[in-house]
This record gives sequence, C-alpha cells and structure tokens, in this order.
Amino acid sequence: MIDYSLRAGIITGEYDIEVFGRDNEYRIPETVNALANSSGGEIICEGFNPEHLIPSEIPHTSETSNSTTTLIIPPLVWHKRPLTLNGRVYRRVEGQNLISGLRAKSLMAGDSHEFSRDDFPVKDTAVNEKCISEFYERVTELNGEMKRFQRDEFLRRCGVFSGKYLTFAGLLMFGGALNVSAVLDYPHGHVEIERHNIWRAYTDILPRLTAPLSYECSQALTEVFVNALLHSDYKVDNHINILITSNPPKLFTDNPGTVRGITRNHRLKKILTLSGITLNKHGLNIIRSYMPSFALTEDMLNLRTNSTLLLKAKDKLPEPIIL
Repeated sequence: MIDYSLRAGIITGEYDIEVFGRDNEYRIPETVNALANSSGGEIICEGFNPEHLIPSEIPHTSETSNSTTTLIIPPLVWHKRPLTLNGRVYRRVEGQNLISGLRAKSLMAGDSHEFSRDDFPVKDTAVNEKCISEFYERVTELNGEMKRFQRDEFLRRCGVFSGKYLTFAGLLMFGGALNVSAVLDYPHGHVEIERHNIWRAYTDILPRLTAPLSYECSQALTEVFVNALLHSDYKVDNHINILITSNPPKLFTDNPGTVRGITRNHRLKKILTLSGITLNKHGLNIIRSYMPSFALTEDMLNLRTNSTLLLKAKDKLPEPIIL
C-alpha cells in the first residue's frame, strides 16, 4: 500500500491527492478536470483501474502497484484547460468567456440547434463533376470498401447528398456557393487566386501557399487554412479571405463566424475526414508546436474570426507567379 500521509507531506503548494474506491468512482472525471485546471495532483484508486474514466483531452500518466493505480494529472496551460458541465468534460475554446453556468448552457443549446445546419437539402443546385471524381478517387484510395457502392449511394454515405438532394455541406464542398480568396501581396507583385468551393480551395490554393515554406510552417499553415474552411459560419457570410505578405512574411486569415465550443459544420467535417483532409486532432496543438504565441481573435461587430501566422520559408518567399 502507498503511504498517503508521507506522499502528501512532501508535496507543497496547491498540489492535491484524492483517493477513490468503487463507491465514488463516478466523481473521477470532474476531479481530473479540477486538478488540470489548478496546480495538478494525483488520483489514487484502490482495487480498480480508472483509465476509462479519464477524458481523452486531458494528458496524464499512471503507476500501478499491487491493486492500486495512481494517476498523475499535470496542470494545463490556459488554452488547454477543460470545462465541466453536468458531469461532462468539454475542451476550452479560445474566444469563449463562460461567465456562468447559465451562459454555458445557452451556448451549448445553440450548438445543439446548429448540429444539422449543414445537413439540410438544397434544391436546384449542381456540383462540379470533376471535383466529385477527384473526391471519389481519394476516398476509395483511403478506404477500399467504399468502392462497392454506386455513385449516388457513395455520395449519400459521404454526406454529399441527403435523399435525392445535395446537402448544404455538399454544396460548399463541391458546388459554387463559396468564395475563397487568397492574395499574395509582395513588394513587386500582387496576385489574387480565387476558388468557389472547398475542394478547389484545398487542391488548388493551398499547395501554392505551402510550396515555398519549411515543413513545420507548411503543416501549421495547412491547419489554419483548413480550420478556416471547416469552422466558418456560412449562414453569416460565404467569403473567406487569405492574405500572404513577404515583409514581414506572414499569413492573415479572415473567415465568417465567431469561435464555437464544438464543430459548427458536422456534415462538412465528415466529408473532410473521409477524404483525409482533416483528422480527429486538435489543430491548435499542431499550430502552437510551430508558433506558441498563435491566437484566434474575434471581431464581434462583424462576426468574423481572424488569425495571423508568421511564415518561415525554405529559402525566401518567391515573387508571386500567376498560374
């Protein structure tokens, strides 16, 4: 057995130790949340392993001795600290100021209302057939099982169609309802690249922006770019602006909508995930591993979200070339 009094005696500050048995294991998730939000601590469980009760968003280590498992919960930096509401743990999101339980419930009610916002059918619209063909090839290459479905069934399973109609997510992805404008603004040249759906923005615009960059920088820029496309509020506006300058080398994004606590466009996320464009990872972690000071800012007056990413090129950023 662990000598709890001895362990507690050598720990100073607000570090905490909590002991749990089977009768109160239901309190473990909220306790983990509290420790991660303060100065960290330990959870000691007698006779069982509590790993399945730990929220996946919270890092931790564990030690097992005889029938006792000890979890070590480190304190988290501010932008990774979780929130607890009604026994559930939620990831903290930049830009959200939850000033009360009522405010938190109001935000989550709004999220619930928006769950199907990009799932509704859109009549009398068309998709770009070449984009659809490229999408099919990419998805079936990643998942060979999808080849057994006919085209219409394939598109329905991917979320592009709902019944016989195109979904709003499908329209954004493969139609012509979106305006993504990337501007390269250099001292001796000014070029604007414009595409009208997410697939073309990803396959045409993004490679041109990342080509001259270092690997770490291109990974971060890709996350910023894809997140701007995925998390935008297309009910507010359908125009996303990307600006790259060479002096200083930086990227500025401006996309519609303010930061939400969960994914705004669920059907769109499914399409992007199937095609391997987005993964089930928190993009801000990837961006901050390259640029720790990266932050999202909100323009509440115009309902926009902005971000700036400093760029590092392999050599130097070239003059813009019209392709």
